[in-house]
Amino acid sequence: MLRPDEIKEYHNPDLKLGIKSSLPRVKSTLGLFFMLWKASDKNCEITYSQIDGDSTILIEDLKSKLIDIFAPIYESYGVSDDEFIDKVNENQMFKSQLESLIVAFELIWRVGKIKFFDDRPASSERTGRKRYPKTIAFTKNMDIIDTILMSNQIEYSKVLLAWIGLDIDVNSENESSLLKLLVHLSEEAVYKLVDEDKDVIFNMNSVYIKLLENENSIIDINGSKEPKGSLRILKSLLSDGMNPYINYSNTRGLELADGMKEELELYQCRVDASLSLLNTKYIVDQIDDKNESTYTIEVSEENELYSSRISGGNNILLYGVPGSGKSYKIEEEYCNDFNFMERVVFHPDYMNTDFVGQILPTVKGEGDEKEITYDFTPGPFTRVLKKAIENPRDPYYLVIEEINRGNAPAIFGEIFQLLDRDADGKSSYEITNYNIANEVFDEKEKPIYLPSNLHILATMNTADQNVFTLDTAFQRRWDMKMIENDVSKAEHASKSILDTNVTWERFNTVINDQIITSSAATLSSEDKRLGAYFVTEEVLKFYSKEENLDDVIQKYSINDRDADKIDKAIKDLNSRFGDKVIKYLWDDAFKFSRDELFDVEYKSLEKILDTFNYSVSDERFNVFNQDIKENLFRTLDTEDSEDE
Repeated sequence: MLRPDEIKEYHNPDLKLGIKSSLPRVKSTLGLFFMLWKASDKNCEITYSQIDGDSTILIEDLKSKLIDIFAPIYESYGVSDDEFIDKVNENQMFKSQLESLIVAFELIWRVGKIKFFDDRPASSERTGRKRYPKTIAFTKNMDIIDTILMSNQIEYSKVLLAWIGLDIDVNSENESSLLKLLVHLSEEAVYKLVDEDKDVIFNMNSVYIKLLENENSIIDINGSKEPKGSLRILKSLLSDGMNPYINYSNTRGLELADGMKEELELYQCRVDASLSLLNTKYIVDQIDDKNESTYTIEVSEENELYSSRISGGNNILLYGVPGSGKSYKIEEEYCNDFNFMERVVFHPDYMNTDFVGQILPTVKGEGDEKEITYDFTPGPFTRVLKKAIENPRDPYYLVIEEINRGNAPAIFGEIFQLLDRDADGKSSYEITNYNIANEVFDEKEKPIYLPSNLHILATMNTADQNVFTLDTAFQRRWDMKMIENDVSKAEHASKSILDTNVTWERFNTVINDQIITSSAATLSSEDKRLGAYFVTEEVLKFYSKEENLDDVIQKYSINDRDADKIDKAIKDLNSRFGDKVIKYLWDDAFKFSRDELFDVEYKSLEKILDTFNYSVSDERFNVFNQDIKENLFRTLDTEDSEDE
């Protein structure tokens, strides 16, 4: 005989009370969400969007199904299929950031879980206009909503079409029934406003109680600071008239809707009874003088309402030759969103106080009341630590460029001890630092640690000379990752160098092979190689009057009649490759063995650059010796035949 398993344990959701989750036209967004449910054939999960440039649009399969379902209705109002689909693709389901949709669908109405199709971090759309394909996993609340939608399919379909913005007549009773159901589903939602220096965590039940106690009063939900999280969406849905018990104006506030007092009194009692049966953790504050109770949320660092902190925090040191793509790898594979990172560059004068923070004078007040106080000003380490501690469900990154150009152990100071991490990525040890603790926890005696959602990424050029070395004790606390210098992966690999027939990939490969095989006199020759990203596509570009005159005039703001300035600008642009690459090879990579690369005729860098910069086409490479030139111009066919 089979027995049921132990009850499944679910993580409590992150309430996202502190993010800027704007969602205009909430009613329209919900309308399309319900239409997608109808088109999904009531599946558990669907992917509804696809990439269209930097935006997303409806996928083809759902487009056909939506047209099949709703065309008989909207066509009778003179709306074409194309007009309908255009209206769909304008919806906030495609325009809004994922986190705003999460707050609406998961935390307010709980009709579905929404995520990126490729499981990228939920914060990926916070910066820029780029949007990514998304997937919806519907909840049982959609089955409840479906009982209403199916009770009168034609009339409720009209409501949804009107909600997304089509000019279609709707039955007000049908719309009211659907809105009331949505109100019922949203009563467990939690909101936060800031009242001066106090956070007020509330739900709509507390609003109902206040309205019923003060029938003719106005309830302010604006607070003293900009609203965030679910509160922003609450204001949007109230502006859309989605709560029939309440009238709302952004400037005036909340008030009881006309003629709704008796109905709200009975409804509020049922809401109160329902909330008392929830498994969610509530605190009941007794109001002694009225012998009544109201519900507020207990908010603390360990509160069950907040999901557990994500794990995986680590320290990674990316090393390789200059220009191999270390910083590019960080942006592509880890983080390029400054909402979730701090980026610093170490250098010889960089100190622990710059990194962690320091006490600095602060001028407060004005005129005769002006006074100077001395306050702790956090550095990048403390700033990102605070963000990571306060937002347990998001990964944060401290990015340190050129870590060995500063005295890293001295810069880290006592923080060095925190680099040891346990299996989850949290610091194995804790330390005491009153200034950091007071900034992060508002409690100066609390020990500080690296949370498991904070990553530290560093880059180091192995070729750098006369910089600080990283001792063994420091290095062992990092995961070392060498970045392969693969020029074939660079976007500009196939671009020709100026007006020559030699591509950057070919040049890079030949020169690096020569660096590796050169004599030991080059000193650490492998580290002197040209990185794949040592130059950009712009540096490779050749400029001429015939093809690029307008670009040159615009770039340098030159009068189109000033021929001398135009000629000089073109020469400067076409000299960038030589001044950057050829100079590096002469002054650094082959400083002690120049005849292994350059023609012995050339005795000075000035002569080398003069020949390279002002020659034409492949004659530029006459600065190199015969072996190098032969390798540069050897065809792929020749190489293939040699391999055979």
